[in-house]
Amino acid sequence: MSLRKQAELSTAIRESYTKLPFQGFWTWLTGKELAGRSPARIISPIESLIWSIVLLVGGVAGSIIILNFHANIFWLILTIIPTVSGSRYVVATIIHHGVHNGVFKTERSNKILCEILSTVTVVQPFDSYKKFHVHEHHGREFSTLGDQDLVAIYTLGLRPGISVTHMKRILVWQCVNPVFHARYLFGRIRSNVLSVPKYRLAMTFFWFACLALLASLFGWVTFVISIVLPLTVLYQICSLLHLVTEHAWVLRKEGESVRASHVKNSHARFCGRATPSNRLRGTHLAVAWTVWALEHVVIHLPTRMLIVQGSLVVHDWHHRAGADRGWPNAIQKREADLQRELASGLCTYHDLWGISNVLNEVMTRISGAQDPESLTGVKFRLN
Repeated sequence: MSLRKQAELSTAIRESYTKLPFQGFWTWLTGKELAGRSPARIISPIESLIWSIVLLVGGVAGSIIILNFHANIFWLILTIIPTVSGSRYVVATIIHHGVHNGVFKTERSNKILCEILSTVTVVQPFDSYKKFHVHEHHGREFSTLGDQDLVAIYTLGLRPGISVTHMKRILVWQCVNPVFHARYLFGRIRSNVLSVPKYRLAMTFFWFACLALLASLFGWVTFVISIVLPLTVLYQICSLLHLVTEHAWVLRKEGESVRASHVKNSHARFCGRATPSNRLRGTHLAVAWTVWALEHVVIHLPTRMLIVQGSLVVHDWHHRAGADRGWPNAIQKREADLQRELASGLCTYHDLWGISNVLNEVMTRISGAQDPESLTGVKFRLN
């Protein structure tokens, strides 16, 4: 299917939601804006920052309260989800745009923010993350063995020549693999204590002391369930699923420009599917709407909150406009640019709907791609 036809189908899927109320909500959930629809307001980076912190702190606080009142596991799940969502939002959206100098106007302000947030979430400091992400992943190393994100995917076993079915088994195993999680967590801790400035080392030890104090105040069981589990194992599973589905992880072909590879190997990860047809009647219509609603509650909403939160849902737009400080409105900006392309007879955007379809697309691309043969000596990272 051509990209133009794919874009037309994508537009039709989003337009099917217009039979429902609250279009602003559906734009947020799906990640796809209606063509020509004007947003109610412009969202600022500061508002996104506040929401990420509210999700993280609110989720942790809610879990602690529920555990102390011995509430049932259903309510605990409802607090753990925002904890994981908030932590991923902080790292993959706020810190991510912070290293692009996209939260505040000055690099110094962005660095201070990112150093604080990355200490709290125990991920890479500002300087090393900026080097890996901005200068390598967004630069000439993209889609090469110099891109540590791509190498991480291949090192984990998702690499050319392996069938899609087998890659899915590998991905499921990595999500529960104790070695993967221990290696990931150790790397996070190491990045906070080795080869870092003295001030960052002091911040790290101060934060670890704060965590120890929290554990002593609320008890180790509460501490592990409300903080450790969501911010390690669950965080890392969501991080892995985000990383795997973020791009088509294939090596850049000889003669292909850096810009072309960024466009070709990036895509949107929309959440949802078309609403049931108006042609259905009676029981068939009721069943179709029930299944559709359950899919959104069980699959699409968790995907939006845990894997493609914030502007990640249209991460392909970011790879075209990485320095744009309007990233909190990326959904609208991407749609406007897509419509501009379509009006001129072009289409270079790649729309994918549903996390399962994204996985199939990415793994199909990887399976049939050029095999690097050897990964000896190349670096990779997980963040």
